[in-house]
Amino acid sequence: NTDAGACGKLVFFQPGAEIEATSYGKDGKERSKQYTKILSVTNAAGFTIAKVEGKDMEIGGEQKTTTVNYEYKCDGNKIYFDVASMFRTAEKEQDATFESSLIEYPINVKEGETLPDATGTMSSERDGKKMLMKFVYKDRKVEGKEEITTPAGTFNCFKISNSVEVEMDIPGMDEKTKEMMKQMKNNMKSTTTTWFAPNFGIVKMEMYMNGELQSRNEVTAVKQ
Repeated sequence: NTDAGACGKLVFFQPGAEIEATSYGKDGKERSKQYTKILSVTNAAGFTIAKVEGKDMEIGGEQKTTTVNYEYKCDGNKIYFDVASMFRTAEKEQDATFESSLIEYPINVKEGETLPDATGTMSSERDGKKMLMKFVYKDRKVEGKEEITTPAGTFNCFKISNSVEVEMDIPGMDEKTKEMMKQMKNNMKSTTTTWFAPNFGIVKMEMYMNGELQSRNEVTAVKQ
C-alpha cells in the first residue's frame, strides 16, 4: 500500500528544486559545498524516481568542482538513497567503478526502530594495480526525535546512528600488510549520526572516528 503522493511532497522529488549543503571539518571550518539540483522526476514500477545532478565545490585552494549524477527513489513508504553517490567523484577517480545497495529511510520512521544495513563497493585500478573497498553501514538505529536548526531553517528530525565498516582488498598484498590493515580496522571505529526529517530528507550528518568528531555536513539553503 504505497502512497506516491507522499513522495511528491518531498523537496528531493520536486523538479527544479535546489538544495545547498555545507561540509565542515572537525575544527568547524567550512571545507566544501554541495549543490543538488533535481533535474526530472518520473514514475516507474511503483517508484517515484528523481534524477539528480550533484556538484561538490572545494573551499579554498583550487576550489575544484566535481559534478556527479545519481538517483533518489521513493515508493510512498520509504526514501532510497544510492550509497555509491557518496563516493562518485569521477573527475578525481576516473578509473573507479561503483556498486551499491540502496540505503533506505522510512517516511513513517519510529523511535527505537532498527533499519536495514547498506553496502557500497568501490573498485579502482591505478598503475596496473586493482583495489577494492567495501563500505558497510551497520547497526542503524533510530535513537529518538530532535529539532535541528540550520541556516536553511528548523526541522523536526529523527536521530539515526550507525557504525561504518571499511574492508580493503589489494591483490598481491603480503601477509604482514594484511595483518597491519586488520589491526588498523580493529583500532579505528567509524560511526555516523544522521538527522532525518520525514517531510524533507537528510538534514545533517556527523562522522566520528573512535568517538571523536571528524566532519559535519548540513543543509544550508533550499530553493523550490
